[in-house]
Amino acid sequence: MFIFAAAKEKMLMNQVQLKDKKFELFLPEQEILKNIDVVADRLNDDLQDKEPLFIAILNGSFMFAAELIGRFKHACDVTFVRLQSYAGLERGEAMSEIQGLVETITGRNIVIVEDIIDSGHTMHHLLQCFKQQNPASIRIATLLFKPKALQLPIHPDYVVREIPNDFIVGFGLDYNGHGRNLRNIYKVVKE
Repeated sequence: MFIFAAAKEKMLMNQVQLKDKKFELFLPEQEILKNIDVVADRLNDDLQDKEPLFIAILNGSFMFAAELIGRFKHACDVTFVRLQSYAGLERGEAMSEIQGLVETITGRNIVIVEDIIDSGHTMHHLLQCFKQQNPASIRIATLLFKPKALQLPIHPDYVVREIPNDFIVGFGLDYNGHGRNLRNIYKVVKE
């Protein structure tokens, strides 16, 4: 199935079908990786002797986290948490913690690695939880940021790309579980 999906993406570079929705090419992989390089350079400068703890938010950030953390040239630790707030195309405000943080973060320099910040509810929830443990610092690195969808005062420190308020898939982001493996990012075709 994976080979078929990857081959299908190469053949249909401009459009993919996932379940009942069509998506058109929005960001090609080469552009995504080039922008990740820029963010990684900033992180390397800012945190070179801080030994940060990268906390990747599953499931969506797994591809971004691998690319970003793989470019970090200094000592660091990596862990994962898993929250859920999406259903289909709609975002819910209720947060369900599926896999929580098991590491102690008191006094640590934290970098939260997120796939997308849109409404800000997920990040707000995480910041509230993490701040209670008194880390030395908290920084936010996000692959995508939708400032026009933001409902809470969240200010990411590192943004790979600001985007309009479109529903997107690929590079870790999904539509009902599908499309995470796509190397390009696609936006939904409005019918």
